[in-house]
Amino acid sequence: MESKNGTDYLHNYDFIVKWLAEALKGETLDAIGIKTGQVEEVFAFEPVDIRVKAGRVDVMVRDDAGALFHIEEQRDLKRSDLYLFAAYHFLGAKKWGPGMVDVILASGDVEAGARSLKTASGVYEPVVLDFSDRNGEKRLAEIRAEVKAGTFKNWLELVVLPLYGKARGEERARFVEEVVRFEVELFRANKISARLTAATLILSNKMMDKKRLKAMWEEIKMLDIIEIAREKGIEEGLDRGKSLGIVEGKSLGIVEGKSLGSVEIAREMLLDLLLEKFGIAPVEIQEEIGRIDSLFSLKSLFRQACRCNDMEAFEGMVRRVQGVS
Repeated sequence: MESKNGTDYLHNYDFIVKWLAEALKGETLDAIGIKTGQVEEVFAFEPVDIRVKAGRVDVMVRDDAGALFHIEEQRDLKRSDLYLFAAYHFLGAKKWGPGMVDVILASGDVEAGARSLKTASGVYEPVVLDFSDRNGEKRLAEIRAEVKAGTFKNWLELVVLPLYGKARGEERARFVEEVVRFEVELFRANKISARLTAATLILSNKMMDKKRLKAMWEEIKMLDIIEIAREKGIEEGLDRGKSLGIVEGKSLGIVEGKSLGSVEIAREMLLDLLLEKFGIAPVEIQEEIGRIDSLFSLKSLFRQACRCNDMEAFEGMVRRVQGVS
């Protein structure tokens, strides 16, 4: 039976970090209630002792002053959750140092007292941002008005906006969809990037059923992702062509850039297909796909992925292609 809240729709963890990194870099966390400098780095929260599950929003953020924040999202936060977060915190501190600050993005029903733990040995007191007390519908209307007036600047707030309030079920799913569609309008008006919209869906993936969530993903994937890959390829090609002189270099750069861009697009589309079809792509397979430079091979794998019934069968196809490429 299909889940009604999207919890069975798991994202590849590398994709989660990638999308959030694109949305956060160069911004501050002030819009969500945390005073920081500009975000310089976003990376996975994976201490050796912890295996992060796909589908969890659990990342590290470092600002330009060197401050480090561990951001965790929790729906229906309970005091009992803090025991797990405390264990994560101290394992993380062992790796990254005692200056790490935990930030919990709490939504839904937030249990009274779920803000700190005290034992005879010490205290665990993360920064808990309780979004359940905020009126999402009202704030969305205010943001629309501010955007129209040209006064809205904190675009990052749109990422967490679906967490506002206590709505559940269909009411919550409808609100998430309304926020995402508003973001698509903003993208088309050249006000935000498609990455920010992707980050919004990642953060609210447990609030929509699988069918609805996939439909929204399909919409935003058609925005600027392919164009970004193509532009990146052209830039790389131009760099490689410069040594041949301005005219020759530019010509070769454009030709090679288009080819590199096409390969980049093919990789992106193949990984997206695996994500949509199987829910996750093992890191080893992602790395192997990343080593394939043949556009023909990538297109062939895309067709094979459409036909494969499970990831194991597809892995065999990748290894066969690697053996002949």
